[in-house]
Amino acid sequence: MRLQAMEKFYERYWDVRENELDDFPLKWSKLLPHIPREKGIVILDFGCGAGHLIEEMRRVNPEARFVGVDVSHEALARAKTRCPYAEFHHVLESEQISLPSASVDFIFSSEVIEHVYDTEWMAGEMARVLRPGGRLLLTTPYHGFWKNLAIVLLGFDRHFNPTGPHVRFFSKKSLATLLEKFGVKPVSCDYYGRVHPFSHSIVVLAEKRS
Repeated sequence: MRLQAMEKFYERYWDVRENELDDFPLKWSKLLPHIPREKGIVILDFGCGAGHLIEEMRRVNPEARFVGVDVSHEALARAKTRCPYAEFHHVLESEQISLPSASVDFIFSSEVIEHVYDTEWMAGEMARVLRPGGRLLLTTPYHGFWKNLAIVLLGFDRHFNPTGPHVRFFSKKSLATLLEKFGVKPVSCDYYGRVHPFSHSIVVLAEKRS
């Protein structure tokens, strides 16, 4: 029942969504240096939405093989139109995605994990399909002490809007703990949007242990 409700929520979300990536100008300069340039590698966009960032990554590495997974059929339909060269799969939370283990060289997941109830499932699936030594580039809204205090004092109801799509909230430590549980170790951390420690989001580059 919960999985059906989640899928329906994101079908409605994408059905009315016009501005597909309103945070792109904020984050792309931070993410661009980490996009791999090696020929022939497999790059997975986990939570690809309408394929906007696959399109951007292909401009960086046109000889990579791109794969996208998402919970929304509407988003995937847009992505297939935008990126006909890529491979796409529908996925439901807590189900295995349609990729073999250790088949992906690089995973990109931007502003996705905060939308997922079962974050252990997501972290575990990313670790499963990532090859040993492969890398994960992940962003999610940042929640550190000073920002949390400001939210409580100045904007609690807006930030924790009960009709909004965000269901999980991460600090640097809690995100690292989740990834390391599945053998994916952070190697660098950055932030984007506003001044730290009030940053919009955290950017983590992590590597799967061999």
